[in-house]
Amino acid sequence: MTEKQPTGTVTLLMAAAEGSARLWQTQPGDMAASLPWLRATMNHLIALNDGVLRGGEYACDSFVATFGRASDAVACALDLQLAPSDPFSLCIGLHTIEMRTGESVATVSTDVAARLRDMAHGGQTLMSVASASLAADRLPAGASLMYIGDHDLGVMPWHERPFQLRHAGVRDQFRSVRASDDTVAQHHLN
Repeated sequence: MTEKQPTGTVTLLMAAAEGSARLWQTQPGDMAASLPWLRATMNHLIALNDGVLRGGEYACDSFVATFGRASDAVACALDLQLAPSDPFSLCIGLHTIEMRTGESVATVSTDVAARLRDMAHGGQTLMSVASASLAADRLPAGASLMYIGDHDLGVMPWHERPFQLRHAGVRDQFRSVRASDDTVAQHHLN
């Protein structure tokens, strides 16, 4: 069965477990036992929010999903952060792009979503201004967006204006987001 490729306005959700390499070294039994739960949870919540898990585009404890509406991606991100996932703590990045017929997620630039994911701390969801502006009027109950300042993501000639997803059920106090130099180091360590 061929996976349907999205077209038009598409929101990418990219997630990864914080400190994955360290956790696999220090808690291999807990990680191995928890991985099936994480995969089942992400599959269920992505489908529940009308998203598509991109086949072959996830490895162990990280994944990519696409959504036809930014608000669905935001709802999914919140659901993922609210779901029990110990010992995993997800770093999530959202970015909305325009895809043309014939393009696949593998061939379009996913750098912004990936950099936002890599800037986030475990339990934190960061999104581009493109995603925030499309989802702002359709946030899940009790959710809000907080502007966290301009950041150079190192993948485009302008600074991104990321927003953090906030909700009473999700931790919202974090050290400052990781800078792009830290992002590269963190990405290679995990």
